[in-house]
Amino acid sequence: MNEVLRTILERRSIRSYKPDTVAKEDIETVLQAALHAPSGAGAEPWHLTVITRLDVIERFDARARAAMAESGVERVEALGKSPQYRVFFGAPVVILICGEKVLRKPGRHLSALADCCAAIQNMTLAAASIGLGSCWIGLVRYLFEREPSFMAPEGYEALFALALGHPGEAPEARSRRREGTIVWVE
Repeated sequence: MNEVLRTILERRSIRSYKPDTVAKEDIETVLQAALHAPSGAGAEPWHLTVITRLDVIERFDARARAAMAESGVERVEALGKSPQYRVFFGAPVVILICGEKVLRKPGRHLSALADCCAAIQNMTLAAASIGLGSCWIGLVRYLFEREPSFMAPEGYEALFALALGHPGEAPEARSRRREGTIVWVE
């Protein structure tokens, strides 16, 4: 099996990180993967904010947990109120992925959300391929929907975050749902 397919099949979301600093070159490698993601009509509607200051990550985490505690979703509220829970799982790096609200290339763009998803998927695979762990945090876009400019530059909204660091765990592969997922039309 080639290395790309091996990385896709073996990559796991990491929810525990070592406190070790991540080399800037490794972070830049992950960012380059994002910038090379496919994008409808070449719009590239993403903006990436790299957070490596632990005090800023903790403030972001606390704010996200407060929003979770008021979400109205029982399971999410319970996590948000738990003093042990951390949205970014103790990762030393958090990358905020923002998408354009109003497209700067009118008529040429299909979906900032889809393009940002492609960028973050590239980041998760790049991280795994160089021995880093990552976890795609999809909750961000819902947590700050009342305040979509939180940590986003003007004209963008926070959609996702990526926790990034040296893995503190090695989760086993879980079975994937297959039955009824694929239909062939021949």
